[in-house]
Amino acid sequence: MATSTEKLSKPRRSSIKKTVKDQSGAGRIKVGELLSKAGYITATQFETAKKEVRKNGTRMSAVLRQLEYIDENTVFNFLSRHHNYTPAVIRNEPPSPDAIKLMPYELAKEYLAFPLRLVGNTLQITMAEPSDAAAVEEMQDKLKKELSVCVSTEKDIIEAYKKYYEIDDEEARLLFTANAEETEEELTITEVDDFGAIVAEAADDFEIEADIDDDGLDQFAASDAPIIKLVNGILVKAVQDQVSDVHIEPYERAMQVRYRKDGSLFKSMNLPLTIKNAMTARVKILAGLDITERRVPQDGRIKMRLGKNRAVDFRVSSLPTLYGESVVLRILDKSALNVDLTQLGFEQHTFEMLKRCLARPQGMLLVTGPTGSGKTVTLYSSLNALNTEDIKILTAEDPVEFSFKGINQVNVNQEVGMTFAAALKAFLRQDPDIIMVGEIRDYETAEIGIKAAMTGHLVFSTLHTNDSAATIGRLVDIGVPPYLIASSVTMVLSQRLGRRLCQKCKKKMKYSETELLQAGFHEDELEDLAIYGPVGCPECNGLGYRGRVGFFELMEVTDEVAKAISAEVPEDQLRKIAVQEGMTPLREAALEKVREGVTSIQEAMRRTVAHEESLPAYLINPDEEVYEDGDMIIREGNSDIDFFKLIRGTLTVVKGGKKIAELTEPGEYFGEMAAISGEPRSASVLSKGRTTVKRYP
Repeated sequence: MATSTEKLSKPRRSSIKKTVKDQSGAGRIKVGELLSKAGYITATQFETAKKEVRKNGTRMSAVLRQLEYIDENTVFNFLSRHHNYTPAVIRNEPPSPDAIKLMPYELAKEYLAFPLRLVGNTLQITMAEPSDAAAVEEMQDKLKKELSVCVSTEKDIIEAYKKYYEIDDEEARLLFTANAEETEEELTITEVDDFGAIVAEAADDFEIEADIDDDGLDQFAASDAPIIKLVNGILVKAVQDQVSDVHIEPYERAMQVRYRKDGSLFKSMNLPLTIKNAMTARVKILAGLDITERRVPQDGRIKMRLGKNRAVDFRVSSLPTLYGESVVLRILDKSALNVDLTQLGFEQHTFEMLKRCLARPQGMLLVTGPTGSGKTVTLYSSLNALNTEDIKILTAEDPVEFSFKGINQVNVNQEVGMTFAAALKAFLRQDPDIIMVGEIRDYETAEIGIKAAMTGHLVFSTLHTNDSAATIGRLVDIGVPPYLIASSVTMVLSQRLGRRLCQKCKKKMKYSETELLQAGFHEDELEDLAIYGPVGCPECNGLGYRGRVGFFELMEVTDEVAKAISAEVPEDQLRKIAVQEGMTPLREAALEKVREGVTSIQEAMRRTVAHEESLPAYLINPDEEVYEDGDMIIREGNSDIDFFKLIRGTLTVVKGGKKIAELTEPGEYFGEMAAISGEPRSASVLSKGRTTVKRYP
């Protein structure tokens, strides 16, 4: 919530009598009491939070947020709107240095307060809970200053600590966590000391009782203790190892379990065939699937609770194969989901472009890339950044992977006619501000999405294309007219995920000059280039990589790009114009991560493609020409195919000896229709006064 300086100049002053000391602790729970009376939380929730506050001594707002009774902005909005506390957004109102000197970090941290400015003997501060009268009085005593108090969000205050008190990320994280003890408790619950013993117990039991014929496989129930332990162990290990998918695959002589981590599959264990039916049945029971049906694919979901406050979902898919059912589980762990846009790995220039596009009131924002390139996380991160109390967000997904408070999410169900297009039509009657459609698959969905973008909505969606420029061609192939694309699409973000080098064992590598030039590096940078490669250590399980990083190519639809889309220029020309307008190509974004030592040159080349320079040099750097008053730039009837761009000055358009128009806007193109169609010039263009233009021969 943005605030003006005028509003900040009239903050609430502390009117506390210093002779009265609040020893009851009522100040700590005051904000909870106010929220309960206003109906933001129930009386039961208030009582639960009150016990936590008295037990752990933490702040009421932090406890309510940790228990997911309120959002992080609820207290800020509530106190500023209903109790007349001046809202302060610190990043928009930088504090004065003398105010920061007055309040040491330890004192600020104790009360989660932050100094803003000093006026006479009055120090203006902002707090996460300014309703805590006892805390305000204690600060007055310690600072020996009269206080005027504003309200800010916890996150805003902690970000200010990082910037002005220079605390590290770990301390900032601890400040934002209300109760660290619960995290430790969760870890002890999920700990598996001897996973091999669980597998051995299940395997041995079934091996002893098994017959060699296939009928014997069915005598073991999915409810037997060893098989339950084995399946639970596989799932828990997958969560512990932070893998994204579990593959349980039967073959002719064995059954294997493979995990996908950081985009790469690796074998975790081999299991005896004798337990394959019981094991598959156990997974299907957990997922709510039909265990008697083995002939057709099935989809389901498992919800597993780990510890007191952590739940992990598994999206389950079974598929009949030659030797039995193959089961794949996609792990959806919301606690491991990072939906902070600043942490996804954007280059600063690309991130600024993205913020510009997200700040627009309407338009279509497309995210493209192959399966597993992180499109969903980018979309969720963008929506999360825009998810505030005053914004209505609706999403149609197939299926919904993660649920978010404040976002209305709809599951697409083709069988009952709930398609993306049907959901989109219904959304427009729900008074939304922002719409997200999981994927544009057909003309109907694209048409409704584009119309929604043109009628005042921000629309997010995805496509499966190779890069940003190819996305425009795909929309045209679907049937969307180019002029509609140019006027409705705001940006196209193409992305890939590459593996991140293990920081413990990476080492410098040497490559030949030819290899580096072929990869896309520039000749003038080769001398000082330091490139790292994978080695392998216990920390990264010998892979040399740990975690993943995004490579992003963002094509912002500027006026120049929009004109190129409307003119239906070829894909390679559109790409070149987008680069001129500030787009960083995918290969260049990947090479930047190589320069930074984040990933290897092999990953950059494996995940991205280098495009040849397809436009001639004169189109990249066209010549500027200066004309004097009366000079003719284009002659009526000529059949040349040059086109031009006005840099400065005024041009007169003459047809049949009569003046029909004037061109005065810098950046305006002229002569392009004859260049495209090849027909003779329909009018003459003359310079009015001194004029500078760029010629594109």
